[in-house]
This record gives sequence, C-alpha cells and structure tokens, in this order.
Amino acid sequence: MNHKLHLHVTRIVTSGAVFFAIVTSTVFYFYNLTAQQNDMEKAIEQLFVTVKIPAEISAYLDNDDLAREVIDGLLENDIISAAILTSRTGMEVTSDDAVSLDASASLFFSLYNPFEAADRIGILQIRLNKELLNQSVMHAALEQMVILLVLIIIVAMLVLIMMRRLLTTPIQSIADNLHNIKPGDNDRLHCPKGYENNEIGNLVADINKLLISVRDTLAQERQLRNQVEVMEKHFRLIFERASAGIFLLDQNFHLRSSNRAFQKIVGIAGIERRLKKKNIYLPELFSDPHQVHDLLNDILVTHKSVACDLQLEQACRGEERWLHCLFSIVHNDQNKNEEDLIEGLVIDVTERTFQMERVLYESEHDPLTQLFNRRAGEQLLDIMLTNAKKNNEQLVLLLIDLDGFKEVNDHFGHKAGDNVLIEIANRLKTAIRKEDILIRLGGDEFVIAFNVADESRSEIDYFVENLLNRFKTEIQLKDSNSVTIGSSIGIVVYPYDGETIGILIANADSAMYQAKREGKNRALYYRAA
Repeated sequence: MNHKLHLHVTRIVTSGAVFFAIVTSTVFYFYNLTAQQNDMEKAIEQLFVTVKIPAEISAYLDNDDLAREVIDGLLENDIISAAILTSRTGMEVTSDDAVSLDASASLFFSLYNPFEAADRIGILQIRLNKELLNQSVMHAALEQMVILLVLIIIVAMLVLIMMRRLLTTPIQSIADNLHNIKPGDNDRLHCPKGYENNEIGNLVADINKLLISVRDTLAQERQLRNQVEVMEKHFRLIFERASAGIFLLDQNFHLRSSNRAFQKIVGIAGIERRLKKKNIYLPELFSDPHQVHDLLNDILVTHKSVACDLQLEQACRGEERWLHCLFSIVHNDQNKNEEDLIEGLVIDVTERTFQMERVLYESEHDPLTQLFNRRAGEQLLDIMLTNAKKNNEQLVLLLIDLDGFKEVNDHFGHKAGDNVLIEIANRLKTAIRKEDILIRLGGDEFVIAFNVADESRSEIDYFVENLLNRFKTEIQLKDSNSVTIGSSIGIVVYPYDGETIGILIANADSAMYQAKREGKNRALYYRAA
C-alpha cells in the first residue's frame, strides 16, 4: 500500500494525543499556579500569626529595631520575597528589595493596639515570592508533560503494532489476492484465519459476492455481444442481399448509404461515372425532382411515413422505370445531437405498373377499336356535363349508328365487319379535337361529345356535315372488295334536351331512329314530342 494504513492511523492518534497533552499541561499549569498561590497565602497568614504580637508592639512603641527583627524573621521563609511594616505615627521599616511592592502580589495585615483591640496602629505588607511560585509550577507542569509524552509514545507504538497486525496485514493480504484475480475468473478471496466473524470477514464475503456478480455480468455481456454480432451479420446480409433497395438520406436529401439492390435499381454506378461525383442528390434520380423534394420536406416536418409510386428519370436507366418507395424518419436515440435521417426502401414495380396500366386501359377501352367503352365513356360524359354546368357551356352529344353494317357481316363475314368498324373508328378520331370524347357504345353505335360556347347551331351543323362526308368514302376490304357505310346521327344539346347523361343519350337515340325512318344517312336534332 502506497500510504500505509497503520502509519496513517498512528499519526492521527499520536497527533491527537500530543494535542491532548499540550492542552492538559496548560490547564494543569494554571490550575497548579492558582492552588500553590493559595497555599502560599495560607502559609503567610500562619506566619503572620506567629509574628503578630511582636509586630503590634513594635508599631505601638515605634521601635525600629523590633520591627526590623519582625521583617528579618519573615524573610527567613522562602515563600516571602519582601515586607514592609508601617505605624500610624509614620514609622516604616522595609526589607532591602521592598522599595515598591506590587499590591496585587502582596498580603496586607492590620496591626492593633495590644491594650485596645479596636485601635488600629499599623499595617504589615508581605509580598509573595512570585519567582519561586512560577518555578515550582512550571517544574510540575513540565514533569507532567514529559510523563504524558512518554505515555503517548508508548500508546502510539502499541497502536502501530496492533494496527499493523490486526488491520493492515490482513487487508494487505486481501488486496494482494484481489489484484491477482482477473475479472470474470472463478477465483475467490480467502478470509485470513481468525477474521471470519468480524468486519474483515464480512468485507471478504461481500467482495466475493461482487466478484460472482461481475463474473455473471461479464458472461451475460459476452453472450449479448455474440448475439449482437450475429444479428449485425444477419442485418448486414439482409441489407446487402435484399432484393429491395435500401438507403439513408441526410436532411439535405443526399445519399449517405445504400445497398447493392438500390444501386442496381437506379443505376448508381452509371450516374456516378456520368456526373463524376459521389454525393448524389436523391430527387434528381426521379422524373419530377420538385415533387420528390417537397415529399421529403413534408416527411421531415411531419415525421410521418409515406409510401408512393415514383417514376425514375429515364437518363438513369435509359428506359421508363417505376419504383414503389417507402420513406420514414430514423431517430438516433443514443445521440440526441445527431440529426435525424430519412430511411428509404424501394421496389421496382415497372412491370406491375405497366400491367396495371394495361388492365386499366383494357377496362376502359373497346378491344377492337381502342375507343372508350360504354362504362368509361359514361364516366367521362358525366365529368364533361359537370364542367359544362360549372362553366355555363353547351354540351353536344351525337349518337351515331352505322347504316348497312349488318349486310357487310352477312356478305363478307365478321372479320370484314371488324375491319370496317376499325376504319370507321379511325375516321371518327380524325374528325374530333383532343378535348372531345369518342365512345363505342357497343355493336355499330358510337357517341361523340364536345362543348360549344356559341348558342347558334352553325358550329354543330358544320361538324356534322364534315362527319357525314367522311362516311362517303369507300372502305377497302380484302379480295379487292369495297363497301360504303352510311350513318344515322341523333343530336342532342345540353341544357335544352336533358339535364343528365342518361336522358341525353335516350333523346339522342330517339333522334337517331327518326333519322333512319326518314331515309338513313342523315343527322337530326332531337325534337320533344
């Protein structure tokens, strides 16, 4: 031990004992001084009794010689250093060194008339021997201090020996054994013999419990560390070998890390070579960077997860690609000062997107003519009608039924009839504007809808005349055959001929049949009955 415990305790005990000896000696000095001074004063009083009569006679007679004998007799005693005898009539006899006596160190005795006790005739002043008193008291105090110091040294040595034997040696042994035990080992401390049932024994027992706890804790930590390492390997394998793209973004939306699947999906390696940079800005990988930037900003503000389909920039892969993206915030709970990151997971859904688009297209379009079918057409007509009402416009709806189409099927077959329908659909497409709607209701019936702002019918009549002229051109069939197909057209105008699409189509159908009855190959406006 660098600082020996027994020496430290001995120093403390010795220092306390020395301080106690000094205080005790000081108190003893003052106490002994007072006691011996009282004893000397009593002794002087007894001496006065012995010289009282001669002193009173010398004072009564003013006899200097007798007074001198009294003074000299008193000075024979060591406890008296000086004396003065004075009478009422002025006689004064003093010792040699009694020129000026200190009243505080002197005793005063009154002298009375030997024949008349109440008659005071003089004073005898006796001074204590202060030097003798101080020497005596100091000598006694020093003797006591020496005795105490000797006792202190003896006690200190005993304390030193007992502390070393009973405390320092066993503790040193325990400390040496503890230093040789490595954390996690099965070694234990052994209690020194004879200390099993005292505080040292309890200390050894508690240390052994602590060593067992440390061993168990270290074993658990090693086990947990192994489990964490295994989990890290698994997560690393999942991250690196996952088929889905995984990445992390900083708050400026630059890539911090990404797995191989993500790099392959978006073509990271090619982008890095082309842009000659490593710090890739994620929104630039998509066809609409502003949309992606705003989306990521909202995620940072709301801390909500967002899932959506985004189209990749074609420059990334050279072809149209769609990704299903899932974005969420990643918090660092261990380090609050580190900024939050954005975690992303992407899956290439190009095939699924195209398939959904195909399914949607096929559900809305006629498979033969590629025109809108009846269900999708009616939904579009409802939208056009709503906009017309909102914008205070007219909605024109033409219901077209082909004349002579049944004969084509009967003479040339259904395949020829299909070719005729395709050709008619193509001609109708060239007749309408981009914002107009062309629908195949079914069979040989078609609907054209468009908006007009002018309340006059000149625009409608011009469009219908142009449409009828397109039917006059022959349609070439295989085997050098050709046919001419006519059309009967019913015309209705919102808001005059109905308020709903159902009513408008029904009225247009009525006008179309009226055109057939009047000779076919013509167009008629609906007339209410």
